[in-house]
Amino acid sequence: MPAARSFRPLALVLFAAAACASAPGCTVFANMAYWMKGQVVPAKFDGLESKRVAVVCLDANSLGGPGGEADAVARAVNVMLARNVPKITVVRQSEIADWIDGQNQEVTDYTDIGRGVKADIVVGIDLISFNIHEGQTLLRGKANVHVRVYDMKQGGVIVHEEQPREIAWPENGARHVTENEANFRANFIQELSFKIARDFYDYEAVQDYSIDANHLGAN
Repeated sequence: MPAARSFRPLALVLFAAAACASAPGCTVFANMAYWMKGQVVPAKFDGLESKRVAVVCLDANSLGGPGGEADAVARAVNVMLARNVPKITVVRQSEIADWIDGQNQEVTDYTDIGRGVKADIVVGIDLISFNIHEGQTLLRGKANVHVRVYDMKQGGVIVHEEQPREIAWPENGARHVTENEANFRANFIQELSFKIARDFYDYEAVQDYSIDANHLGAN
């Protein structure tokens, strides 16, 4: 049994190395230690447990409609929090959308939404920019996000904040525009949403590299 346990991490490393051996800038060897040890990264903010949480994403200070990037990010983060945060109750995105649709004016205040859907906590995500094109011939996702957490039980005070940051995917390299853009967009939204959601629960460090490894392996 001990031999089987030690073989599995090594096999994962060798598989990832083979997948991206020919890709310039591949960082698999720099991160081999993380994969071998199964290191866990702790949550930056663990105050969502046992709370009713509304995830709201604003696109350029106004709510994006169904099918837009802001809507997709909010839905993906919702799913990830529901799966990974103990005893959390996430407010359905349809409930948030229904409340917003019932207002007489455009809603841009996270705390108004929190009160409207009776949330304990609001995870507010400003999607400052979103782009999947790098020049005319390459695909590379880049987004700027600003994440704040509002405690509605304390009147909407900000209890956690991440400074605005740029998230790029893949971190190394790009894809040609002949790739299916819809699939690329969906994959980037998943990566972007994971990097937002992971601030709120413990996760295995290997997850930081799994999507990029798959991307490189497809080259």
